[in-house]
Amino acid sequence: MAIKHLVLLFTLALGPFNSWSASPADHLDNKPMVAHLKELGREHKKFLRVSKVCDTSGKNEVWRVELGSGTDDERAKRPTMLVVAGIEGNDLAGTASAIAWIESLAKGYASDEKVKKLLDSTTIHVWPRVNPDGAKTYFAKLRRETTTNDQPFDDDHDGLADEDGPDDLDGDGFITSMRIEDPDGEYILDSQEPRLLLKADRQKGERGAWRLLTEGRDNDGDLEWNEDSIGGVNFNRNFPFGFKFFAPGSGKHQVSEVETRALADFVIAHPEIGIVFTYGAADNLIQTPKGEAPKRPPVALHEGDVAWYRELGKAWREGLGIKKELNGATEPGTFSDWMYFHRGRLSLAARAWSPALQLELAKVKPKDEKPKDDPSKKDGEAKSDGEKKLPEKGKEADTRNEEERSFLTWTDANATNSFVPWKDFTHPDFLGKKVQIGGFVPFAKTLPPQKILGDQLERQGRFLTDLAGKFPRVAIRKVEVKSLGESVFDITVHVENAGFLPTSMAQGGVTREVHPTRVVLKSEVKSLISGTKTVMLDSIEPGGSKEARWVVLAKGLKQIEIEVVSMLGGRLQQTIELKEETK
Repeated sequence: MAIKHLVLLFTLALGPFNSWSASPADHLDNKPMVAHLKELGREHKKFLRVSKVCDTSGKNEVWRVELGSGTDDERAKRPTMLVVAGIEGNDLAGTASAIAWIESLAKGYASDEKVKKLLDSTTIHVWPRVNPDGAKTYFAKLRRETTTNDQPFDDDHDGLADEDGPDDLDGDGFITSMRIEDPDGEYILDSQEPRLLLKADRQKGERGAWRLLTEGRDNDGDLEWNEDSIGGVNFNRNFPFGFKFFAPGSGKHQVSEVETRALADFVIAHPEIGIVFTYGAADNLIQTPKGEAPKRPPVALHEGDVAWYRELGKAWREGLGIKKELNGATEPGTFSDWMYFHRGRLSLAARAWSPALQLELAKVKPKDEKPKDDPSKKDGEAKSDGEKKLPEKGKEADTRNEEERSFLTWTDANATNSFVPWKDFTHPDFLGKKVQIGGFVPFAKTLPPQKILGDQLERQGRFLTDLAGKFPRVAIRKVEVKSLGESVFDITVHVENAGFLPTSMAQGGVTREVHPTRVVLKSEVKSLISGTKTVMLDSIEPGGSKEARWVVLAKGLKQIEIEVVSMLGGRLQQTIELKEETK
């Protein structure tokens, strides 16, 4: 399926982003998505397989896709890449990118020699939507945005679960925000963009005037609003590295959910996975992470691995059309951090789309338009909702909220109706107080408009295809055999790394989860005079080589077999001829 066709499918699925339709077609809802993946499996049986992983709390299904030609045994011995998307419920853009990439590989196998070579020598696993429970909120009649699953959870520890979630008070089909005038509130109106709020700075003499809450009521009467919504576990906070007990969204314990346990079990069962790419809120490509000498427990990249992240991050940004680093991010308990810090794999993570990314691409700056003169208002008087106010003479512009203002300006021009204008509402919980409902609609900051989607799918797909070709690849550079007489041979095998990455990341050596490369003498010789049957080689840098050496008594043998096994760089066998020197 061509990218244009795929964009059309997603366009139908996501509904008119630039309108407020709350009932989009369901082509990317979970059941149609799974049906689409199964159809791909039927069309491309030679190299594409689709498997069910588990059922979720919300009675949805998680599926995965495996790409690669050959038998099960052959695919299990090849360098393997894992791509994970939709691990957070609102990551629809990551799911779209993952499926688009699957489509491009499926189409390219028959027509693109690069793709065919890749799938004949590499195994690729894709989990396009780990959290279908969270994703379904986009397709519901009432659209709300959540990162969590449907597992009932007592967020406020009052003995009840999911008893106080958001409510669509104005009946527009979206859960947005509500702001309440309150002298004890944390927020003030943004003087440059009154549609936005910013936190009051007490050190500057600012006093809060507004509270900001999710749209809804105090359903359980505890004077808290929407503090115990449906579900409660964000899978990208549920993995072991840096896991925070009792933190919002983290779960009861590490890998506590059926979906995260299934993903972790899959990783353990596939030690050949050497490259991991995760779509989600964590991002170590948009900005190079810091590195330092290894510590226990680690708190930064191993200094020996930083260069690889720097180069791949540069390739990612250039592929997207970005010329500078933006702000990266991570959170405690992310899948991508677990795969690097505990499992020792190259583990890349990125947001499929974000306001900061879009602003850099578009080079949007806040509008600096002078408001039209209004004789009814005096200088310095607050303007109406949506009317920007310039700073007073002699005062510097407030740079707080700059990105938020810029993004709102961009949506005004490119994604209209992404922001619901604030409207007064008589709220039964705040009688006598001014309450307004409005703000960004769900998914406005996580899902790109349709006209941007196609370009992003294609660019990210090219990066993933290139990334899948960057494994370490073990090869035999040279074999030296010297006859010492009387069927005794001195054998030296030079094993090289013909790939892009080292056979083990530096962190893989620290965790010892990436085993050394093994050179195994498979044939039974009469006597092993020098050396061991299995020779262990430390990490081999790209273009480098290490040697395995034996002195053997091989009486009656004209050849011996050896095998080179790299956990992440593949394996190979070779026959070595033994010839006695003639006098």
